[in-house]
Amino acid sequence: MLEHHYKYVLVGGGLASASTAEAIRQRDPAGSILLVGQEINRPYHRPRLSMEYLKRERTRAQIIVHDPGWFSQRHIDLSTGRRASHLDTARHAVILDSGEEIAFDKLLIATGALPRMLDIPGSNLPNVFTLRSIEDTDRLHHAIEKAKAEGHRHGKGRGVVAIVGGGVLGVELATTLTQLGLAVEIVGAAYPWRKYVGEYTGKVVAHHLIKHGVRVHPSRPQQIAGDGRAQRVVLSDGESIPCDLVIAAIGVLPNKELLRGTAITAEKAILVNARCQTNIAGIFAAGDCAAIFDPLFGKHRLIDHWDNARVTGAIAGANMAGDDVTYNTVNHFLCNAFDLQLHGWGESRLVDRRHIRGTVNGDAPNFLEIGVASDGRVAQVLSIGHTEDEATLHALVQQRAAVNDNEEALKDPTQPLTQFLS
Repeated sequence: MLEHHYKYVLVGGGLASASTAEAIRQRDPAGSILLVGQEINRPYHRPRLSMEYLKRERTRAQIIVHDPGWFSQRHIDLSTGRRASHLDTARHAVILDSGEEIAFDKLLIATGALPRMLDIPGSNLPNVFTLRSIEDTDRLHHAIEKAKAEGHRHGKGRGVVAIVGGGVLGVELATTLTQLGLAVEIVGAAYPWRKYVGEYTGKVVAHHLIKHGVRVHPSRPQQIAGDGRAQRVVLSDGESIPCDLVIAAIGVLPNKELLRGTAITAEKAILVNARCQTNIAGIFAAGDCAAIFDPLFGKHRLIDHWDNARVTGAIAGANMAGDDVTYNTVNHFLCNAFDLQLHGWGESRLVDRRHIRGTVNGDAPNFLEIGVASDGRVAQVLSIGHTEDEATLHALVQQRAAVNDNEEALKDPTQPLTQFLS
């Protein structure tokens, strides 16, 4: 028996749901809204966990998306600490883990992603962590304090951390933990940011990390060993790295659990069109659990950056409220490695060849990496410490600029990039 009915039900307690709620209220000031979040916390800015929150520069209250009264002032019901356990698409109903049934007219699935777990011997030992939630970060706070007080000695004090994975999270954690006074070892990464950058840029980033005291090991971890807790990581080349804790930062898996038993189309993630609609009428998806159809590249794309959660959440909310908004954004992401900043636009998976433009200085890198697809058009632009006009870099991807006949000029910093724009 249905216990409640809402015009809009938003399943997921992150930025995508918060952005959806904003967009709905801008268009429909009265329609009833329920936001259901599995975490006990209100929606918050997840990227700040590995930086400001881990360094205690911001509190829980300072990383939430909206002020405490925002939801009640807009007559949005917020149910945290509740998991949507079943979806009945035929009856347009969601069943919560409490057994409560909620009927809806329109549904958003924004269940985010789960951290990918290590699958090697010893990965279940105490002191092996992942970082995806506020609670994960609080557990890390305790482990860091203990390592700094009692851990392995190094040149600047005590405490050694082994980070498995050199992606965005792994590099940000290496930066933060080094700034907190720990020694950091990154393992299992041929070069940092490999998912997004070419080998040349990856080696520049690796050099920058090493310059700041981080050790980078390309060998893969084979085992985590220790006497009752994680004390060392054994690599494939035989090296054994002593440590006080291990953090797995090897990516995430879209959370599609709610789709079980439904006819909603999904592959690695939930497939939605350019309006964030699934194949079932009235049901939308956004954020890290959804792969949106990007007309610019002509394919579904899983874009696991916070800006995508904001953008797709807003599109979903607009269309749930009766608007007609499509995805026409050039995706953008930002990564930091100490004082080195990377901005990126576009799709790395389509890159056939990469060109370096600018000055590569070991101490102050300042260059572009431009990825060209096999059809001779720009697919991705990366800016590493670069000061080029960002609007131009954005436009190169937005226009899928054709450079096939003049790629030498693309590499020449004396040649204006605007010549490739229509």
